[in-house]
Amino acid sequence: ARCQYPARICRKCCKMSDSSFNAPKKLIKHLSPIRISKTSASRGLVPPVLQEVGKLAAGVAAVATGSATGNPRNKHALQPGHSLMDWIRLGSSGKDLTGFGARAGQLSVTPHQLAQHNQLDDAWLAIRGKVYNVTHYLPFHPGGAEELQRGIGKDATTLFDEVHAWVNYESLLQKCYLGRLVSVDPEVDTHQLLFGSQESPNKKKNIPSKVILPNKVTPINIEETTQELNPCPKFDWVQKTDYITLIFYTGPLSNAKIEIQSSNSTNDLNVCLTYDGQVFANEIRFTKEIKWPGQIKLNYETGKVEMQLKKLQSGIWDTYGTLRQTTEVASIKVTDKRCRYRIVNKIEVNYNTSFLELERCDDTKLTVPIGRHVRVFLTVQDQDISRSYTPIPNNVLVKFNSQSLSVDKLCLMVKSYSNGILSNYICGRKKGDVLEISDSLGSFSLKSLDNRETFLLLAAGTGITPILKVLLFLLERRIRRCKNVTLLFFNKTEKDILLKDQLETLHNEDSR
Repeated sequence: ARCQYPARICRKCCKMSDSSFNAPKKLIKHLSPIRISKTSASRGLVPPVLQEVGKLAAGVAAVATGSATGNPRNKHALQPGHSLMDWIRLGSSGKDLTGFGARAGQLSVTPHQLAQHNQLDDAWLAIRGKVYNVTHYLPFHPGGAEELQRGIGKDATTLFDEVHAWVNYESLLQKCYLGRLVSVDPEVDTHQLLFGSQESPNKKKNIPSKVILPNKVTPINIEETTQELNPCPKFDWVQKTDYITLIFYTGPLSNAKIEIQSSNSTNDLNVCLTYDGQVFANEIRFTKEIKWPGQIKLNYETGKVEMQLKKLQSGIWDTYGTLRQTTEVASIKVTDKRCRYRIVNKIEVNYNTSFLELERCDDTKLTVPIGRHVRVFLTVQDQDISRSYTPIPNNVLVKFNSQSLSVDKLCLMVKSYSNGILSNYICGRKKGDVLEISDSLGSFSLKSLDNRETFLLLAAGTGITPILKVLLFLLERRIRRCKNVTLLFFNKTEKDILLKDQLETLHNEDSR
């Protein structure tokens, strides 16, 4: 039988001569000769972890990885008894981790009140409008108490998204939940507070709106603001007998989020573009009626956004109508905005994974930028459960390329776990059922890929989902053509490999 240890470590079993054994001296010093069996007269070198003395070495090695559990991803050496499992046990012990007993979860906390709890022995922070007392969690934080201290006493949403937006903080900190972050204390008389008060001279002002007449784009005067903002995107339009196409130029690699709403009138359309830290609102009034919904096309490399709409009556228009544009700084406070999505298609990808295609119940058209994710919500016994999922291309199961891609389709690939309440719920839904889903979250920037031509992508299991849109984008680039993309895709067994045929087809069609 073959030895279970690498040949460089075991000389006897692998029949290596002393001269060919080149193990480092530091390693040889920790290896001890033992007798493997009665029938074997040879004595081999084995790792010390198999011996009693090796337990100490293993413990030292575990601490050296920066984790009480030996997880090498952690950056901080946690003290014994402060692993993730220890934190779960503490939360299940019945100990009050909030300090407010029965009132926990019902508090309304203002930013001023939040700022008063900014010490290591009294640490509060807010994420997406929810306030947590993380005092007891500090020694359990894998990044160290000092790292978590950067977010205490304030809204830590932006900091959280920059470091690990994918972490399910709601589940991790559920025993620390205090209540909602509110702008005004509900006990304050807001009528007395607001009426008669003078506007602060330093208050941020929105850029004044401008009405853009037909065939003319008017730049916005950004000098009237207290903060320098980018001008609104350039606008253009083209038409055919049956269609009109609106065009916005958001800039190269802007990775814009697009949200298009149609009012009750067939003449009005609201187009909201979010990129580069700003929200650009575009209110369009057509001279004639159009049919809704339309189709969105987006070139991620150039930033060109096209919206094709069908005319209610065929013919050539003299003008499209009018466009009113406004802009403001995108709020850094991410709320728990939830939208209702209807399942319009469901496909079983393999034995435990489902593909869901969804559309907004209010017929709003929405795109999720590359590298961003959404959260799916479920309420069980008055408790919110949510998980993060990264949308995937709608054509991933059919023709996996950019030519047949629809950017305004929200598609998720969800793996069902035996003990997963939310994943089982999602995979158990059928066509026509409704899910509550958040707005897009995350801070990934396409501009970080601008000056690179060779890429190595790593994924495991359903962790392939964030890779798929990035992969299509890289292969579609034309201005700075991608030379090579290597994908390492890890799975437990061969039957667990998602989209195996599609990825192999893509590889055969594109040698890069």
